[in-house]
Amino acid sequence: MVRAHFTIRLGNASLPASAAQWVEDVEAARSTARTIVQGLMRQHGGDPRLMEAAMVITGDDGAVLLEMSFFDTLYLPVEPVPDADRRRPRAPRGAAPRGLTAALGPVRRLAGALGMRAHPQPRPLPGR
Repeated sequence: MVRAHFTIRLGNASLPASAAQWVEDVEAARSTARTIVQGLMRQHGGDPRLMEAAMVITGDDGAVLLEMSFFDTLYLPVEPVPDADRRRPRAPRGAAPRGLTAALGPVRRLAGALGMRAHPQPRPLPGR
């Protein structure tokens, strides 16, 4: 267990109040920081300076354990969790085809419509 101190740094200044919390490890501290940042953005998200802010996580001794920008904290990609029991969803019966066939459908309809216009029906010859 680590006692982590969460401090917000904006530019060269740190906000005076910091929160401390016991966490299992650095990854748990990262998760807690994400939760704090997301809450702050919900409350104060209209302030563009927050996208330049950083969350600094230090231990009791003051050593920096982790530093995360608000931008990275908010937009950090989430890794999918592999689940062997999860099945791939199936399209319901009668649903439109998937993949390349579905993507080509509108192109085929347009080509068919243009083809019909490009080759008009023959007109009867005059006098017949």
